[in-house]
Order: sequence, then C-alpha cells, then structure tokens
Amino acid sequence: MKKLILLLKFIKTGLTIRNLFISILGGIAMLLFLFVIQFFMGDLDNFLDDDLIFPFILGASVSLMKFEKPIITWEEYWKKNK
Repeated sequence: MKKLILLLKFIKTGLTIRNLFISILGGIAMLLFLFVIQFFMGDLDNFLDDDLIFPFILGASVSLMKFEKPIITWEEYWKKNK
C-alpha cells in the first residue's frame, strides 16, 4: 500500500500548469501542421469532419517528451521517501 501511495504522489508531481501548457500548445501545433498540409493539398472540405483527437494527443505527447524535464527520477524519489 505504501508503494501505491508513493507512486500516486510521484504522478501528482508531474501534473503541473507548465505541463498543461506544453501539452495544449503541442496539440494545437499538430492541428495547425495538419491544417497546413491539407491546405496545400487542396482538400479542406472535410477537415473538421475528421477525428482530430488523435493528432491532438500525438502532438501533446511529443511536445511533453521533447520539452518536459523531470525534477527527479523515480529512483531518487524512492530513496528520498523510503
């Protein structure tokens, strides 16, 4: 049970306003990228009909992997709160 509590506290440290902004801006950037591609291909008729949640999630996850630096690693957190 103690490991579960420590894991939940560790996950809570990653949920910050900075991560929220990074993921939102990354998702918007991916949608704009897809918009530009479809604009130059000349197929904007059904752009909003497509399911846009996957590109948003993909852009958010890529931006978080690229720009988010963890404060401490899991091993350091485990040693500190053992």
